[in-house]
Amino acid sequence: MEQKAAGLAVIMPAFNAGKYIEKAVRSILEQTYRDLRLIVVDDGSTDDTAQILRRIQQQDGRLSPISVPNGGPALARNRGLEAVEPETRYVMFADADDELLPDAVEYAMAEAEGADMVFFGFTIVDAAGRQRNYCEPEQLLDRETLRSAFGRLYKANLFNQVWGKLFKRELIGQAHRFPDYRWGEDRLFIFSCLEDARSLKILPECKYRYIMHPGESLISRFCLDKPRVCLEADSVVQRLCASLGCGEDTDADCRYMFAKSIFSCMTTLSSRKCSLNLREKADYVRGIVNEPQVQQRCRNVFGGSLPNMLCSVVRSRQVWLNLAVFRLLVLAGRISPGLFTRLKHRK
Repeated sequence: MEQKAAGLAVIMPAFNAGKYIEKAVRSILEQTYRDLRLIVVDDGSTDDTAQILRRIQQQDGRLSPISVPNGGPALARNRGLEAVEPETRYVMFADADDELLPDAVEYAMAEAEGADMVFFGFTIVDAAGRQRNYCEPEQLLDRETLRSAFGRLYKANLFNQVWGKLFKRELIGQAHRFPDYRWGEDRLFIFSCLEDARSLKILPECKYRYIMHPGESLISRFCLDKPRVCLEADSVVQRLCASLGCGEDTDADCRYMFAKSIFSCMTTLSSRKCSLNLREKADYVRGIVNEPQVQQRCRNVFGGSLPNMLCSVVRSRQVWLNLAVFRLLVLAGRISPGLFTRLKHRK
């Protein structure tokens, strides 16, 4: 007998996630909302991820593992989207080392009627167990009201990650897919969907837990393509704001978010996982500070004295000054991780 399509498909990319994936998978399969299918795309794992998934699948047939050669989370999520049945009404995404609170799906689905996208709050739990909540008051936004809310929601970090959200499958369709990047593909996908969304529901409760595990940090991930993705995301945001008719205040908020992404490009040069030598780091910084879009957008940024000081450093085009200043910022963050977190995620 053919299995009926679920009302919701949850897509989870997984690469060498054996240490954490069982807890993540069970947090979805044990949701109070039962009419769901969990599609886990094993992205070429070499650990015991596949064996764990097969064992859980024998216990719960709503789990559908798919194995693909390693290609990164963007391609894995796209493969998951291809596996969603046409009759499925909604799609969610989750990461293989995070958790959903037991009623998260029910909470989102109960408010989904009349909305193309539903965003709910999330909690970041760092490796020391410190928690920080990200949420906004409940609101239903159409194209008109999104115009005034866009900058505030962007600064609230609600557009930066694909998890913690419910998408109408018809909205995603065949038009919206994740670009093949190893960083920033989430926000590019979200902005792409926002260009076509007619309505957006914001829910206030934090139902997703983003968990940073021991050995991870806010600057642990260096990506050579990150500046290019930042430029592309900012261009998409400018286009989206133009289509919404946003004003100068919103553009200032977007410049602030762009500047923070550029700062992140600089700080990740101090990551232990960055393999560039000093000359290569200098060339990397030179490419950033001499980019016209960077020079133009890192001006008149709202957000306080520190972001404006860092923008001045970037606009100086002085490569070694940038290397020194952002290195000092990283050292300060290692001494006071809580302070660095607040600076990184401040609104």
